[in-house]
Amino acid sequence: MKKIIAFVSLFFNEAPFNFALFVISLTSISLFSSAAIANDTKEAVIVFAAGMPDISNPRSGKYAELQHLVSQQRESKKTTFFIFGGGSIGPSALSNLDRGSHIIDILNSLEPDAMGVAKREFSYFEDELSLRSYEAAFPMVASNIIDQRIGLTPDGLVDQVIITKGAIKLGFISIVNERLIYEYLLKNVIVKDPLTTIKTKAKALRDAGADIVLLHYFYPFDFVPQLLESRDIDFAFNSSTSYVDKKALNTHPRLLSINEAGQAVVAKLGFNPQLDILSSELITLANMPPDLAVQAQVNAYQLRLDRLLDDRIGYWDGKFTTQRDIVRSSENRFANYIVDAMRSLTAADIAIINGGSIRGDTTYEQNAEITRRTIANELPFRSSLNVISIKGKYIVEALEIGLSGLDEQTGTFPHISGIRLTFDSDAPSGERILSVLVNGKQIMPEQTYTLATTNYLFEGGDGYTPLALGSQMKDSIVLKNILISDLVQRDIRLKGKLSSKIDNRIVDVAQQNNKGNKN
Repeated sequence: MKKIIAFVSLFFNEAPFNFALFVISLTSISLFSSAAIANDTKEAVIVFAAGMPDISNPRSGKYAELQHLVSQQRESKKTTFFIFGGGSIGPSALSNLDRGSHIIDILNSLEPDAMGVAKREFSYFEDELSLRSYEAAFPMVASNIIDQRIGLTPDGLVDQVIITKGAIKLGFISIVNERLIYEYLLKNVIVKDPLTTIKTKAKALRDAGADIVLLHYFYPFDFVPQLLESRDIDFAFNSSTSYVDKKALNTHPRLLSINEAGQAVVAKLGFNPQLDILSSELITLANMPPDLAVQAQVNAYQLRLDRLLDDRIGYWDGKFTTQRDIVRSSENRFANYIVDAMRSLTAADIAIINGGSIRGDTTYEQNAEITRRTIANELPFRSSLNVISIKGKYIVEALEIGLSGLDEQTGTFPHISGIRLTFDSDAPSGERILSVLVNGKQIMPEQTYTLATTNYLFEGGDGYTPLALGSQMKDSIVLKNILISDLVQRDIRLKGKLSSKIDNRIVDVAQQNNKGNKN
């Protein structure tokens, strides 16, 4: 200011100019600017969104609409932060081809301030995630994940970040649950204790000058409300839309969450007299108009996918559903078709897949067309076929583990062929199986059976570690190159239709009287 005054004084030295009036005016401008900055620190807006892996999905693939919402908030002249909660690198038909690169490309257009890493970011394993992080123009945060090969946060990711907007510094942490390791078969990473990590990172962010500490998480940790009460963190964002018990999200006035796919949260934060949420609104993105530039970008990817996947291969012979809650809790017609096709091709005694491998979450009417896209959406993971020899006792142990995910519908639920399974969902986890029959006879613990399954389950994915005790059949090595999705497509083409039925191969005695017609 002194330099400006000196310069103006020199410039107007000979001119008839009221220098004192000029200085007063200039000082007023300076004071007004400072007041504007001070006022700016009183309020901020945070936009949250997450769980958008499939750009074709009419509910959750609303990136163009999300861009409109974000732009609307940024143009409001409020200090605006846009945080993306991940859960979007995969799985989807297109991500199966490019490992999620198109998602990062679209997000780069939306310009999030940071992205929290959730479990779906590991759909194609940690090294692919590192590649995606180098494509991203924004930080991807994984606060409690360590790559054992380097002893650090995985390459390209960061363990925390401070985002500065105007006079506000927002510190951001994102954590995962250790279940990530076995759900996604990650061999090179470890998950550090979430609670310890949050406290350590939050303190480091405070020490670095963060005005706000924001936590993002996916699994509903029960300690988050206490961290909010103690002000270890200021706000938390839970990006899960999949847990059955919504109370498990641990509601708290400063905990924000989305309830279902295709939603975003807009929260207004107040800094006076105490940092708090002044208001929050849950936005259904489908109700927003699309941003035309981002919509054109999405359309270009969609057209590319259409050329690849709009090939008719058959039709649905009846009404089928792949609703998430059904395939993760009970016998299902589509799942039966898959395991029956696996057992037929391999001539194995039995076949097993997990309900979490079926991802369409869709209901199909009788005679509806089946295309390559249909199967790619239903079976988006690149799981391959494996045939192993294994003792009966390990099969029973694996099925018991599969039933342990019923309460939270985690996706471990077993779908079977060649077996009759009776269980009690009201029994404690680990004690639910009542009987397992193979060819009408009780399974023998020490007898060896041939089992057709996926490489994912054979390697212990979703907790199916007993299957890893089996042995790969030497004469079936060639089958390892067959993807389950390709096997199903081939079978539908040969038959011209997808026909299957409920035959009570899986019976829950606790639900026999009210199972209805869900399937």
